[in-house]
Amino acid sequence: MKIALTFDDGPSIYTTKILNTLQHNEGRLSFFVMGSFVEEHKGKIIRAAHMGCEIICHTWDHPDYTKLSKRAIKKQLYSTIAAIAKVTGSVTPIFRPPYGAYDEKVEFVARKLGLSMVNWSVDTKDWECLDADTIYSVIMNEVKDGDIILCHDVYDSTAKAMTRVIPDLIAQGYELVTVSELLLSKYGELEPGRMYTN
Repeated sequence: MKIALTFDDGPSIYTTKILNTLQHNEGRLSFFVMGSFVEEHKGKIIRAAHMGCEIICHTWDHPDYTKLSKRAIKKQLYSTIAAIAKVTGSVTPIFRPPYGAYDEKVEFVARKLGLSMVNWSVDTKDWECLDADTIYSVIMNEVKDGDIILCHDVYDSTAKAMTRVIPDLIAQGYELVTVSELLLSKYGELEPGRMYTN
């Protein structure tokens, strides 16, 4: 059984706690990062990459892409991808649009840039509850093989939840893989411009 734990909007000071938890367990995570935070937190990104985690483009500063022009969407993506590549030396050809929001315009830009899109199948709504026990319960009650779980590494409550979530998922027989590994094992080659949710 494989699942992907994914984290949006970081890196932040709480990313370190999540990586510390992962270091004492087996698995890999996926971080959909904000380009504007990459330079400030590049040490965390380098550490995550060295641990086998995936650093993926989210956005530069989190606008709703459906409200931007094609040129502005392209700038958001290019700027973030460039920031990641400068730190990690590599680029993953997928991204997650802010708020999970996309339309034909976003699909068009993604296709032109050769990028696939990834959302999620389990939403912890950690940004809303800000409660470690609730986040833990949502994940453990809803998770199933092949899920992509949405979290945010910008909240202390999420980092605290992961100290239980990560070891307990592994104890239940789940393998924590990157979102790319999960999707490639299911779909093979990913299609640019297409949205994947699990």
